[in-house]
Amino acid sequence: MTKTGFLTTALVLILLLAGGLRLGIVMRQSDQLREDRDAYIAIARNLAAGHGFTSSRVEAGQDLAPTAFRPPLYPCLLAVGYYLNAGPQMTGILQVLLGIATVWFTWKTGLRLQLKWAALLAAGIVATDPILLQYTSYSMTEVLATFLCSLLLYLLICSFSTRVENASPPTNKPMLFWTGAVWGLAILCRPTFLAFLGIWLVIRLADSLKQRLLSNSEELRPASVSQQLAFLAAGIILAVSPWLIRNLVVFRAPILTTTHGGYTLLLGNNPVFYNEVVQQPWGTVWTGESLDAWQKSLEADIAQLQPALETEQERDRWMYQRARQNISSQPSLFAQSCLLRLKRFWNIAPLASAGQTPSRTLLLGVASYYFVVLLGCLWGVCMVIWKRERNWLPLIWLLVSFTIVHLFYWTNMRMRAPLVPAIALLSVFGWSHLIHFCKIDRLWNRPNTDHPKV
Repeated sequence: MTKTGFLTTALVLILLLAGGLRLGIVMRQSDQLREDRDAYIAIARNLAAGHGFTSSRVEAGQDLAPTAFRPPLYPCLLAVGYYLNAGPQMTGILQVLLGIATVWFTWKTGLRLQLKWAALLAAGIVATDPILLQYTSYSMTEVLATFLCSLLLYLLICSFSTRVENASPPTNKPMLFWTGAVWGLAILCRPTFLAFLGIWLVIRLADSLKQRLLSNSEELRPASVSQQLAFLAAGIILAVSPWLIRNLVVFRAPILTTTHGGYTLLLGNNPVFYNEVVQQPWGTVWTGESLDAWQKSLEADIAQLQPALETEQERDRWMYQRARQNISSQPSLFAQSCLLRLKRFWNIAPLASAGQTPSRTLLLGVASYYFVVLLGCLWGVCMVIWKRERNWLPLIWLLVSFTIVHLFYWTNMRMRAPLVPAIALLSVFGWSHLIHFCKIDRLWNRPNTDHPKV
């Protein structure tokens, strides 16, 4: 078998493994596809029934209320299945197919980054990632967001890598446009991608300005950079404009993301969470009873406000204000909670929650898996910075942007699911350099056998 044939066979096997594992989990845990943890199914049902993007709560004497509490992309996709009276089944099929496609685009991105055979290892990591496998059987955004992230990274590398930047404008412009469109869809799935966009734009503009000042190259003239960003912006606007226009019409406000941010910030920055989790030993989780009591007390406080909060935007602004008050009144506990969120976001083993006690063997296996992967990722980040691998920088800015956001907002391990393709690529990049370094070190320090003792 030729080398090309071997690599092709290995890729097919990895894709089959990815599909088989996900299909098995969906079939075994099919009931979880009907669980509506984040109200995406409720919104999808309302969309399928012709009630628009509305919440499941019925106010006294009112119809279903329009909502922007959740990002729109995922429930819109689910609505297709519920319109055809095959919601859970189509959701399961969608999750499996998106998982396979994520593995494929991770491999493609690895090839663009010159990983060659190591791109298969990155694809294998994504195929077997415990977080992605676990949430394949949940009607939640993890699988879709990860797919969009893998596609976005591939398009970014194709559009802005050193090799492609020198291509002619007719070849580059469509790629830039579609990169922006996918970026917009990612924002409509997980608003955290907006932070990635902001950081990437700042770094891109600063880098272009720096190179323009140090070089007379016509490729870096301001007009060229402006054209690139214009096509990127056109794609983003195309993707997000329907949601933005809808919110302008319904809420009279240009809501680009959701009205969920204030609650998410307040959820991780309040006295109850500080007392019951932040000031407790590592591994302590917020019990369901306490969380429910806090939510009821929060609603009671809102009900007493004068004038009353009548819209989601007003509730969102009020919760942001309450969170800022908690942060400013207890800055030391806020700093501790930020450190806790950092540890949770990059944790190697899931924390036990109420009613769920994973076996010790399972926890050890997951912890070992992520220890190896994240260790390689850390070294990969170091190597990218040290070797100044410009084409790899979008992966690092992706990790940085998500980490910064989740320093402040509520977080756990599943929040890093969209980062798995980038983590996998950086991990194999790091381990390849570690192995190479170890070989050189071993050869350098080997005993001198050229002149054996007489």
